[in-house]
Amino acid sequence: MNLSLVKTATDEHADRMLEREARWLRELEAVPQLEGQVPRLLKEGTAPGGRRYLVLSVAPGKGETRAFTADHARFLARLGKARFRAADFEVSGCCQGLHRALRNLEGEAEPATLVTLQGAYHDCETALLYWTGPYVLSQGDFAPWNIRILGGQLFVSEWGHARVEASPLDDVLHYLMIQRALSPRTVSMRELEAAMRSAAEFALKAYPEWTWRPQVIGALTLVYLLGAILRLADPRSSRYWTLVEKRSAWLPA
Repeated sequence: MNLSLVKTATDEHADRMLEREARWLRELEAVPQLEGQVPRLLKEGTAPGGRRYLVLSVAPGKGETRAFTADHARFLARLGKARFRAADFEVSGCCQGLHRALRNLEGEAEPATLVTLQGAYHDCETALLYWTGPYVLSQGDFAPWNIRILGGQLFVSEWGHARVEASPLDDVLHYLMIQRALSPRTVSMRELEAAMRSAAEFALKAYPEWTWRPQVIGALTLVYLLGAILRLADPRSSRYWTLVEKRSAWLPA
């Protein structure tokens, strides 16, 4: 039985998200290693009300799992190599995206908030100053509710947040951290450190040709936290804010 899903935008922002998703699905369809693991774009167009719509294939797999498994790691390793660039941090799209987001906050955020975020960004730059590493294609919302299990592989939906030249740890950290960030309580330092260990294990297996010192893992974790915070209208509302404020307690020296 062939299953499909119709997604229709409700406003201009959703129009842009569906346009991005369609663009990525067209590109990913040409990646043999991801065949059967991402939705196929069956049809796209404009509904009578003027809003964009997509028709996507749906997988009949099992529901989500909260654990980060070898199947998750295998999928992300394949995805990362679909659009891959080795670069110094300061010239990567990852770094430049954070810098632009910080510049956009100038004159809008409270001075104390801006100082904290700029200080964290400086810590990332300092720790990664002499490190060259892989920057990859990120799904952007790699979370259990966007993933179904198909035997020994995953079927991953929701590609409107995908981006290139992301940190290779972003999707792993997001998968592990977002489940805690959406709970009522604050994300603990112990939970963050457990996520960092899982991310380090992933990096060593997926990209063994690079050096993954604790300082690099810590800095790229801070990159993830900063990126998540900077995508919010109010950075201090993030569940990650305290972790960034108290980063000296968990960042490797």
